[in-house]
Amino acid sequence: MTGPPTAGSAAFELVLHHRYANGEPHDLSGNGNLGFGASRRVPGRQAPASAAAFDGATDRVYVPPSPTLTRPGGIRAELVVKLDELGQRRTLIEGYLSFAFGVERDGSLGGSIYRAMVWNGMVSRPGLVPLHTWITVTFQYTADGVLALALDGEPVAASYRQLGDAHGVAWPFGLSIGAWPDGDQRVWKGSIEEVMVWRSPQ
Repeated sequence: MTGPPTAGSAAFELVLHHRYANGEPHDLSGNGNLGFGASRRVPGRQAPASAAAFDGATDRVYVPPSPTLTRPGGIRAELVVKLDELGQRRTLIEGYLSFAFGVERDGSLGGSIYRAMVWNGMVSRPGLVPLHTWITVTFQYTADGVLALALDGEPVAASYRQLGDAHGVAWPFGLSIGAWPDGDQRVWKGSIEEVMVWRSPQ
């Protein structure tokens, strides 16, 4: 994982950090944003690390809304993942009525935020995301309007939108890792080893 991100002169605050080395819900950030679900484990990038397996149908990790997730502002999400199959949009992480980050059916990386009842986002070039390969993917939106995507630390797309603060993650569906929050759709097919989420500080 990369170091702490910044948004202008204001540092982000780490609010969630999951490593799926075992089946116990946990949050290494100390904020109590526990993840529930996707309990099947597979090998990770390097032994003895393990990762959560996602079947492309029903697997997900659910994180209930909390004060650190529901507050508005900038957002950054970074995940260590391996994708095994395209065929549809594959969700990396999505905060209900807040932000979405995933891989499109053409292999592009896409990220967006929800503002004024509209999803505003961008995508990388098609075919960017490799199959059967461990990668680190990053989505960032700063409160001053910069959207950015990166793969293995290298920028792959950026844009500027004067949208203001990203909404906080909303009830009832909260934060969903590896699946669309509203139902068993757009489910990740592959493995996720680590997830980190930052938000603008209060």
